[in-house]
Amino acid sequence: MSATQLVACGDSELVAEKSALPAPWWGDVSPVVIDGDQFYGDPCSVTRVSVDDAGVTSAIVIFTVPRELLTICAQIEPKKNYLEYDGEFVILNVDRQTFGAGSWTGERYRSADFISWQRDIGVTWLNGEEYEAWRNVGSKSAKADAIKKVEHKEED
Repeated sequence: MSATQLVACGDSELVAEKSALPAPWWGDVSPVVIDGDQFYGDPCSVTRVSVDDAGVTSAIVIFTVPRELLTICAQIEPKKNYLEYDGEFVILNVDRQTFGAGSWTGERYRSADFISWQRDIGVTWLNGEEYEAWRNVGSKSAKADAIKKVEHKEED
């Protein structure tokens, strides 16, 4: 990608000067690839990078975590993708800091369709089995909207 800047030379002559745009923040990050699109997570958002039929690359932020009082998003760590993909859900591991206390959050958000997002609200138990509890972003309910069984790996 490059940018063109018009530069005036003399009284009536315009000359086109090409200059390279700065590299995107995700330039050296390994993407999560789903259906040909590349996905990158920074500490508080998800960006989709697509290439259309004409070969034009576009990047759009498809999700930004809701703001939380007295917190800021962490700086991006070089070469780190804050996303993971488990085959069903893309999961954003949020990294932000609380003002004053200096503590870091450990939030997680997930989506199967990149439109509806859920926040990890902890663990719940059902019939003696452990489940992750997820609540829809924007929900006012105190209950989980979805649960996913936690698979524990057997140690040898």
